[in-house]
Amino acid sequence: MRTLLITLFMLICQIGVSQTFNEESAVISYMDGKQFSNVENGLSIGYGYISDYNTYGIKIKNKNGVEFYFINVTIETFGTYADLYGMSAVDGSNFGFRLFKGKLIVGYGEPGASSYYLK
Repeated sequence: MRTLLITLFMLICQIGVSQTFNEESAVISYMDGKQFSNVENGLSIGYGYISDYNTYGIKIKNKNGVEFYFINVTIETFGTYADLYGMSAVDGSNFGFRLFKGKLIVGYGEPGASSYYLK
């Protein structure tokens, strides 16, 4: 009985600490309503419904309040992280990032990559 309780406690702790992104729906659920920001460059990044385009996508807001949208987002899941990238609704350029629990990184593995933390 004691072993069962210890195992159950460890399982509950592990679930609370780790976020797994095994499915696209898990990523969307995690991102819903969350904003990630970088105080150095003043950008805020999120994912959600974009009423102007009647679709879901990546939403970026700069320190001046100007918003940029990226639609047709592709989500690739890798367990402990996920990659999201989409196309600009204005000029067709691409934007993407790697999502971890509590932060995302634009340009992951590249020189000049920037980190954004959950608000």
